[in-house]
Amino acid sequence: MKLKNILITTGSLHILLGLLIIFLLIFSVETIAGNASSETLLLVRGTADVVAASNLGIGFLLIICSSIKDKKSLKKVLSGELALMACLLAVALFNTFNAGTIVDGGPPPPFWVVLILNPIFCTYGLVKRKK
Repeated sequence: MKLKNILITTGSLHILLGLLIIFLLIFSVETIAGNASSETLLLVRGTADVVAASNLGIGFLLIICSSIKDKKSLKKVLSGELALMACLLAVALFNTFNAGTIVDGGPPPPFWVVLILNPIFCTYGLVKRKK
């Protein structure tokens, strides 16, 4: 897989995740939150829309960076994405392992897809050798 395609794929996964969060915010926060107060719902929406916008922005940034011709620069972008994913994965694992004690729970399954696939694609792009 070419570095350009890896960046497009990882960027698309970020965009998909951002759109899923927006869909969740629009249609089903009340279903997930149950009998939460209106203040709690506003807090959740206020935080989640920032996360959604960040994922959309990162996704578009990665897709735009896929047009870079220099392989060394593409690998730097992949390294940055890998560092970002390592931080997000660490937080997700912390929240999952401490569910019910420090936090309510870990991320939902769509987040895990991005948190697992993106580092795999980035690592592959960084270590593959062109033959």
